[in-house]
Amino acid sequence: MQIHISFDYELFFGNASGSAQKCILEPTQKLIDIATKHKVPFIFFVDAGYLLQLKNNKHNSVCKSDYDAISKQLKLLVSLGHEIGLHIHPHWEDCRFENNQWQINTTRYKLACFNEIEVENIVTKYHHAIIDIIEKPCQTFRAGGWCVQPFEFIKKALIKNNIFIDSSVYHEGFHDSEAHSYNFLAAPNKSSWQFENDPSEENILGQFKEIAISNDKIPPFFYWKLYFKMRTNPLVYKPIGDGSWLVDKKRIYKHFYTPTNHFACADGYFASRLKGLLKYLEKQNHDKMMILSHPKSMATYSFETLDNFIALAKNKGHQICKIVEGSDAN
Repeated sequence: MQIHISFDYELFFGNASGSAQKCILEPTQKLIDIATKHKVPFIFFVDAGYLLQLKNNKHNSVCKSDYDAISKQLKLLVSLGHEIGLHIHPHWEDCRFENNQWQINTTRYKLACFNEIEVENIVTKYHHAIIDIIEKPCQTFRAGGWCVQPFEFIKKALIKNNIFIDSSVYHEGFHDSEAHSYNFLAAPNKSSWQFENDPSEENILGQFKEIAISNDKIPPFFYWKLYFKMRTNPLVYKPIGDGSWLVDKKRIYKHFYTPTNHFACADGYFASRLKGLLKYLEKQNHDKMMILSHPKSMATYSFETLDNFIALAKNKGHQICKIVEGSDAN
């Protein structure tokens, strides 16, 4: 099995965005250490709108310092053989840096909030914000908040940027809120497929490829355990990031009394489910496992658990590899 371990490289989008140091730089360095130890590559989907905002605000010393530090780390990631993908949260179009902090506005959280010309401009300029730093184009895309639908808003822009691989979909994923929405209920229960007009609908003649995020159905008891562990031992289980999530309280409360269609994840205590999910995917004869996590949401527990998971997966003969040039796995 090819195992893709991916991270959305970004700040928080709630009431507090958090700092670049605690949400991105520090936890990513810990991930670099783990990857180097095991000689494996990770995939980092970089929130390019944030990069562009930092660059446009370099007259501010904080933004300049963060931009320079993040640029240095991204160059390091590339030099070490990690993959950089394009990650787009278009709400950065409406965010401002004031009083030495980001004023986050998620009114237009998904690309579907913009017209086709605006989307093409956003995707292209965000993509070039990454290219300007790592000096090579991205070949993979992940929509911010999984908001990859309706795909017609994104399709032409991705073609223009020569990006034909998406990794935004997970089987039975569904969410509908004012901030963002997606519907993957019809998505195949497969590791990957070709598509054309909707990433959740397989089309063997489609020019795009979906590398699906592995799904994980989580029972309510897990969230009770998560709540207990976060309250009783926050130093171990609390995320290293110093910001706050964009919260949908109704959705959170629902987790405590009904099974949740989630995805493979190394964030916090969710990392405890990786070994069991790998075993399940082995029995189902899946050829890929895609893990989606966030440097900002990693905790002491999740770093340790991810370390152990990689050792286990390699001992079982699986390949930890990039999406592009997956055969280059260690």
